[in-house]
Amino acid sequence: MGAATLDGSEADLDRFAARVLNGATVVEALSPVERQMGWNIMDRSGFTRSATLRSGIGLTVTKLRWERPWSMAFDHGTSRLKFVVTRGPGPRLTTSEGDRQRLEGGSFHVSQIRRPVRLQFDFDDRGVDRDHEQLSLEIDRARLGELLGTQVLPAAVERVLSSPRAYPSDAHPVVPALFQLIDEIAHCDARGPSRQLYLEAKGLELLAVMVDRLEEIERAASSALSAHDVDRLERARQIVLARMDDSPSLPDLARQAGLNEAKLKAGFRTLFGDTVYGYLRHRRLDEAHRLLRQRRYSVSEVAARVGYVNPSKFAAAFRERFGVPPSQVT
Repeated sequence: MGAATLDGSEADLDRFAARVLNGATVVEALSPVERQMGWNIMDRSGFTRSATLRSGIGLTVTKLRWERPWSMAFDHGTSRLKFVVTRGPGPRLTTSEGDRQRLEGGSFHVSQIRRPVRLQFDFDDRGVDRDHEQLSLEIDRARLGELLGTQVLPAAVERVLSSPRAYPSDAHPVVPALFQLIDEIAHCDARGPSRQLYLEAKGLELLAVMVDRLEEIERAASSALSAHDVDRLERARQIVLARMDDSPSLPDLARQAGLNEAKLKAGFRTLFGDTVYGYLRHRRLDEAHRLLRQRRYSVSEVAARVGYVNPSKFAAAFRERFGVPPSQVT
């Protein structure tokens, strides 16, 4: 199958699979917020079901079966933060930057397409049945923070959000509760208003299970840090946030936090998933986005408030992170 272009508003591979099989799809509206597309063509069949929830979550379930190896490539626009759990054999994904991953059972992925990239999916003949199931959750970073009641997200999420790669992805071992949620969401037979309520609850449960799992992994990774170190590193983080417009040097920050510089740099990355200045850069831009949405300050004023002396550099950094120039924030 040849390459095609997918815009950022259709952020799921499986919705695209249904789209390119346009002559063989059957579209059904399951509720005002949910659609299902099924297809059966040659040696491939399946369905993809997508719902937009009131919580700001985009929830997609896909089942795909194939009898012979096949491939699909397309140019993909930017996407929201994405959590994906899969079951059964899945495709091998290769990006135009040379990154590779396999989307199959046994792990779940946190990812985001940060800038346009070519994606190549290869479905091989691994497995006996070649049945692929995928449950995908998409959400904005700001909305995720609002739902969790914190702007300090799990380290795995922060690594994805701060990565310079076009399509960063962080894979983690799956837990049985995630497979159970695939079954409960994929086989939901509720209809009418109760269906939307059910999916809303299950979408939030899915988010909670994934975040809890990421936090467990983070705690395990930071177990080498003493309680004293964690307390000092948290103090360093608070200093960074309080001085976004006039950030201290690393030696100065280490002195104020009560750590040596080496412990500060290594411990900060372990605990918060980024370097000190990488973390500061992203929090500056997040704060700028929040201020721009209030529409109380000009772009230049916002840039100065978050520590950017050069408005042009601020605009370039903002566009790289959010995909739009600061003047277009609504």
